[in-house]
Amino acid sequence: MKYLIVTADDLGLTESINEGLAKACREGIVSSVSVIPTGETFGDAVRIIKDLGLKEIGAHLALTETKPLLNSSKFYKNHNRFFKDIVFGKADLEGFKRELKAQLELLKKAGAKITHINSHEHVHMVPEILNIFVSLAKEFNIPALRYPRGDRPMRAFNIRDLYKKSILSYFSGRTARLFKNSGLLYTDHFLGLLDAGKLKEDLLIEMLGGLKDGVTELVCHPGFLSPEVIDRYNWHAGAEAELFALTEPRVKNTIHNNGIKLISYGEFLALKK
Repeated sequence: MKYLIVTADDLGLTESINEGLAKACREGIVSSVSVIPTGETFGDAVRIIKDLGLKEIGAHLALTETKPLLNSSKFYKNHNRFFKDIVFGKADLEGFKRELKAQLELLKKAGAKITHINSHEHVHMVPEILNIFVSLAKEFNIPALRYPRGDRPMRAFNIRDLYKKSILSYFSGRTARLFKNSGLLYTDHFLGLLDAGKLKEDLLIEMLGGLKDGVTELVCHPGFLSPEVIDRYNWHAGAEAELFALTEPRVKNTIHNNGIKLISYGEFLALKK
């Protein structure tokens, strides 16, 4: 059986992202949302959670791009500087843990159950950070963790895709044992890193057609564009194209015609009992 969790990340980043993400939940194939507690509009995200009647959410914890909650935490506007500090042993791991714990404490106030944990820009794929995530997941009784690995096959030789594949393969290999020994649940397959911010209708249909048996998580980033997104989060420039793809009838028909069952993380957890 083919099961699919379509997770929309970054609820709480900006109002326009929030609005588009809510539309993808109401009218599209999104079956799970991840909330970023350091986003500019976290309060609006809480409102949307209530408006949508969501009983569960994912924790999309951030150490880069957005401003941290704690004044003592270092602000990494550029993820390259973050990784450089990790590599050269300059990272404040205890400080990271305090910041991430504060983010989880804030998320608890949203009122929905936190069923899974992941990270902005996939920083938890760094072993030192993954150890913190596993520890906090257990402390907060969060049963599942995102494990980015594999992704879709390359369609043709492409330097961008080859680079991302290489990075993904490197970090997924370094963390494989940590995930296996974590005691946390994760999906059988993963999609969405190669096409992050660039998920269009035809590509989405192609990916759905090649879905494997088991449970797959597909990560997406829908939203509406606005001046703040363009000025401060230009990585989201393709948000409206993703929103269009996720709400297209052709995409919904592809899911139906391929015998794919859309599920939430809560339903995934029930399958694993």
